[in-house]
Amino acid sequence: MAMHDPILHRFISFLADKKAEQEANPGRHLRIELERDLILSVRESFRQNILDGERHLHILSHLLSSIVLQGECELHSNVIGVLPGDEDRPFLIRERITRETLFSVMDIDLGNQMLDNFRYKRGLDWVPLELSANFIEYLPIGRHDTGVNRLTSRVKAEEELWNKVTDELFMIDQLVSSDKHLRHYSKFVKDIFGIKIVCDDDATCLKIHEKLQGVTVAGKDWEKLDELTFVALPANGRSPTDPLLEFIETKNYLTCDPSERKKTGWRAIKSVAKWHDRLFEIQVQPLGNYYLEIDHMAGPSHRSFKLNRDSMRDEVARRIPLYGFYRDLLKMLFMETDVSFECENASVVIR
Repeated sequence: MAMHDPILHRFISFLADKKAEQEANPGRHLRIELERDLILSVRESFRQNILDGERHLHILSHLLSSIVLQGECELHSNVIGVLPGDEDRPFLIRERITRETLFSVMDIDLGNQMLDNFRYKRGLDWVPLELSANFIEYLPIGRHDTGVNRLTSRVKAEEELWNKVTDELFMIDQLVSSDKHLRHYSKFVKDIFGIKIVCDDDATCLKIHEKLQGVTVAGKDWEKLDELTFVALPANGRSPTDPLLEFIETKNYLTCDPSERKKTGWRAIKSVAKWHDRLFEIQVQPLGNYYLEIDHMAGPSHRSFKLNRDSMRDEVARRIPLYGFYRDLLKMLFMETDVSFECENASVVIR
């Protein structure tokens, strides 16, 4: 979470200084005073930064779709969940959206806005649906012969923004990795924007992955992006012959030895790539795996993953009470509930 916004930078630095102050004098009561105007400006700046990160994801998705798909694409917003009180009945709702909508609304808000149009009758009451996951599909219009079925993008970051900031303040990745009692939780604190390229078969997956590695900054396929004139592409400052993506790591779960494959049957070529100082997870996967993942996002394994992730943070809060205090502070901030509160040795006062 590289924060370049001056308001956010000052606020995060202020919290970091307060954290250092408390750690240097653990017996002294910590008092944090926040002006309401500051709270409002931080909320808006954070929202704009999240939008900017998602904007880069959507621009990159458009670039890659122009390379791997032929012709124009439709955009579909998808939400996945389970019916309230009945976890054995998952649902998927798809709705066509415009590019203007995609670039103007946070992904999580887009998913929740879709669900807000529906209610489920349970007994005599109509109850709202709950979101498990949401993602965007790039579906080609008409028939083509690329062997690529579709492209999807998904913001894998935490829905609870306060957790992300608290994790950064306490460097939780290093904390979890170094503590033998917490180490088994480390895989739950990753935070990467994700793109999936779904292919008809394994051979096409291998061909597309190789093609992505050879795409340059001045790609010949980009003339198809005329429709994106309302979106300014980030300036690269690199030679036109430089690779578009810097591949940090690649793991082949598609044609690897059977002993190295996932026990769930999940298969893909999974890479972490850098683009404009941001990391993206790019998966090239066969169509059968795509449907397997949709089942996973609506099933008990996805909910189990979230429970383990939340358990990790609760365990850290028990071991480090100050972590729990900052988590509550930032939750209050981003949930827009301006209420002063205090814990055993710290307090927040809103003026």
